[in-house]
Order: sequence, then C-alpha cells, then structure tokens
Amino acid sequence: MKKILVISDSHGDNEVIKHILNHEEYDLAIHAGDYCSDITFMKKHFDYFVDGNNDYEWKKQESFICEGFNFLLIHGNQFWSFDKDKWFMRMKEYGKQQNIDVVIFGHSHKSFIDNQTQPFLFNPGSVSLPRDLSATYGIIEIDKNKLTMLIEHLK
Repeated sequence: MKKILVISDSHGDNEVIKHILNHEEYDLAIHAGDYCSDITFMKKHFDYFVDGNNDYEWKKQESFICEGFNFLLIHGNQFWSFDKDKWFMRMKEYGKQQNIDVVIFGHSHKSFIDNQTQPFLFNPGSVSLPRDLSATYGIIEIDKNKLTMLIEHLK
C-alpha cells in the first residue's frame, strides 16, 4: 500500500507542518500551495508542491504518477469561481484534458472530496487557517488499484 500525505494552505506555519510530518507515516508528502515558507524548507520536506496565490517561487502545477494513478497538483485559484459547482467543473474539465485521475487542490481552506466521477477532486483543507471546524489535512491511500481519500483533523 502507498500512502500520500496531502497538506495545503499552511501560510507559513512550519511548526504545524513538522508536527504532521513527524506524526504520520507516508510514502509521499505533497503540498497544494499557499505554503508561504522558504523554498528550501519546502524542497526538504515535500516530494511535490505548488505555488498558491500567496507564493511566487516555484510551479503553478505539478503532475505525477503513483501506483498507476495520474495526479494533478494545483492550488485551484487558477479556476476559481464564487460558484462552487463552476469552480469544480473547471478543474474536472482541465483534469480530463490532461488525462488525470485525481486533481489535488487547496485555496478554499475547506476540505472536500469528490470521488464519484473521474477525475476525482481532493482538497485537504487548511492546517493553519481552516474554514472547517478544525485544521485538516489529507491522506490518499492506494492499495491494489483501489484509491481511498481521507480527511484527517489535526491532533
């Protein structure tokens, strides 16, 4: 089984990132933007990460393959709309064009999982400025071609 740790919208809170990284077991660590940290810190702690609307040093998107699944990592602000359905539709359409199975994004500070039709959408929420009831991050598990997406609350 492969386990992907997904963090987003940490906004410079490197201590909370270190806490999560030290308390979770994972194979890959990724960050969906608005890290607002030194690029050296990000390269040291994450396998993949992208810039959010508050970051300006790295990449706007990153694609990677894990266990045969195609992932797209973006912050999501590129497709933003106050109409949530339109926002999600835009990301799904872009993901389809890129032959993506899962679009991982952030920006809203609110966790979200859509695993009904591909490409799936996954937003882990925010670890430092949540709009959920508490700070959240995500776990994606891949076991024998089965993908499970989970939201974890910061302990």
